[in-house]
Amino acid sequence: MPSALLDALLVAMMLFMTYVLTSEGAWGAALMFFNVLFGGLIAFNFFEPLADLIDSTGIGWSFSETLAMMLIFCASVLLLRLATETLAPVMVRFPNPVYQVTRLFFGFATTVVTFAIILLAFHAAPVHKKMFGSIDYNSKPPFGMGIDHGWLGFFQFTTGDIFARYGSGGRDPYSTYGKTGNQLMRVQLFDPRGRWLLDKQEARPYGEGAIVEEGSGGGDAPTGDAPPQGGGQPGAPAGSRPIGGAVAPTAGLGQPN
Repeated sequence: MPSALLDALLVAMMLFMTYVLTSEGAWGAALMFFNVLFGGLIAFNFFEPLADLIDSTGIGWSFSETLAMMLIFCASVLLLRLATETLAPVMVRFPNPVYQVTRLFFGFATTVVTFAIILLAFHAAPVHKKMFGSIDYNSKPPFGMGIDHGWLGFFQFTTGDIFARYGSGGRDPYSTYGKTGNQLMRVQLFDPRGRWLLDKQEARPYGEGAIVEEGSGGGDAPTGDAPPQGGGQPGAPAGSRPIGGAVAPTAGLGQPN
């Protein structure tokens, strides 16, 4: 499917979902946004352990990560929705201008988060390396918005700052998180090298060809713990952190960080 057509379909579905969510009103749309936001955070914290548990049964489901991610996300959103409906059963009244702007803002924000997580679930699925014939690790659907990249960056920020777990994991190779004075502490950071999309594309079983086009990296592939020097976003300074963007694969692609 041509990327422009796919982006147009995504935008059309996002606009429809935004329209549906605005019918909840300003208060309902705001509550739904936080339900989806926290549901996504819960899903990304726990989908990998659940996927490992599914794989340990010996069933051999190759879509265990996608299944685990969507199960936790949907269950979390449902439970949070039931909780907020119970705690706040009535609509809060706002002045009309505030009401209109608020319901549009939170309706669209909820849609963006939802579709970002759905796209990432497809990235983790055993499909073609170019999803829908056009989306790879470096694509930023729809129309360059990169909502899936944005969610990965946001979740990485929450694990390194807001909900950081110090003393476990490794030291941030880009020295962004875990700083205490002049020392760099260990922190349980999600995707420290910004390779999640790249690794998922490498793991998808269908399709052939090089993951990174020749000449797109701008430098040699890094090895060891050295940050990539030339494989970041075009124009990015050396050693800058890629968030699901154009990164040059390290030696031994697919091995754990």
